[in-house]
Amino acid sequence: MNTITTIQALELIDQAALEDKLFHHNGGQAYIKLSATSNALMVIDHSIADRPVITFHDGTSYFKECNNYNWAHSKRLRDHGSLAEWYTKYANRPRLDIAQ
Repeated sequence: MNTITTIQALELIDQAALEDKLFHHNGGQAYIKLSATSNALMVIDHSIADRPVITFHDGTSYFKECNNYNWAHSKRLRDHGSLAEWYTKYANRPRLDIAQ
C-alpha cells in the first residue's frame, strides 16, 4: 500500500497553485488538473489528520462546469501563503485547553 504524508499532500497543492492548476480548495479537499492537455482530475482530501487520500477521476465534465476556476483559486492560495509552510510551523504546536 502506498501512502502519502500530510506535508507531501500540502506540497502538491502548493505546487498546483504555483502552476495555476488548482481548481478548488476548501481547506480539506483540493481539486487539481494534472496537465493542460488532459482531463485528469486529482482530488486530495487532507481533512483527516495524518491520513490524506488522493483519488483520480475523469474531470471532463468538472472542468467544463468549472472552466477557468483555476485562476482565482490558484491566485488565492498563492496570496494566502504556502500550506506546507503553515503546517510545518503550526501543526505540531500544543493546543490550549480552554475548558478549564
